[in-house]
Amino acid sequence: MISTAQYALIFAVLLTAVLCVVVVMRSRMQTNKYAARRKNVVNRILEQAQEQNESLDIKMLDDETGKNGLAATLQHMRNDGIEVDVLSYVPRDWEQTWVDVYFRVTQNNRISFYKFRSKIVSVKAQGNRSIIVLARPEDLEVGQKRNFIRIRPPKETVRVIGLWHLDPGKPVPKDTSEIGAPVIHYKLGMKNEPVQVENISATGLGLRFPMEAPDVNPVNLDKGSHLLCLVIYNLDAKEDQVVTFWCTCEVVNARVLADSENVLVLGTQFTNWSVLEPGKSEIHWFNCSPTKGVAPITQWVMHMDKKQRKFM
Repeated sequence: MISTAQYALIFAVLLTAVLCVVVVMRSRMQTNKYAARRKNVVNRILEQAQEQNESLDIKMLDDETGKNGLAATLQHMRNDGIEVDVLSYVPRDWEQTWVDVYFRVTQNNRISFYKFRSKIVSVKAQGNRSIIVLARPEDLEVGQKRNFIRIRPPKETVRVIGLWHLDPGKPVPKDTSEIGAPVIHYKLGMKNEPVQVENISATGLGLRFPMEAPDVNPVNLDKGSHLLCLVIYNLDAKEDQVVTFWCTCEVVNARVLADSENVLVLGTQFTNWSVLEPGKSEIHWFNCSPTKGVAPITQWVMHMDKKQRKFM
């Protein structure tokens, strides 16, 4: 027969087992409730970004291939992911690529910045644009956006582009009279377009070159080489606000566009900059800050970004 002490021991063991089950169930319920709350918060913030038509800056984690600087807008919140409209061509082989996505929303009259890591689930090209689906983020990181908006300026806003080779061992020119003929130049309306601004941000620009012969480089493409660049652009076409922008650039990378074997994009980073006053020839240089960027270019990019989001 089972003694009273044995009954007590069995009861204690059963009670302990029941309590452990209750603790585990409560813990799982709390975890599920927290996950549901986080999911609702993430969805609400993403929906705010969609309603406010905010830009998403998508940065590929694989920097070696130049897969960075995609600008997009959130179109649909789907069950299988987030559908976004990318303002450039994205090749199919970028599917399953990991990305960091930066965006901002206005909340209570204050701008908040968010970031999340995701994976490109699918890509559907539509001419010069692409529709991609990103995996839904489980959470968002809060904090100041680390990289600057990078966009392609409308062709009609860029009036002149000029490029010169620059010897880093020599002082930069202090006057336009010291500068000879450019290696490459472009003027608005030219039938041939030897160079275009592919994209631009507060810290650098991408230059687009058609390549008639792959082994003939338009400029020095070696990483670390330096260029002198002139970009005359319209800040606002309606008011004809023309800016004459000089800069020195360091070459960061060079790549052939995935959608064209005959188009080269040279990635550069600003090192010095100057805005030439109307009717003046003196160039007063300022050093570039990698954290603050170049003020006039920041103004131009933000102006184009607002117009782009307004009329899309």
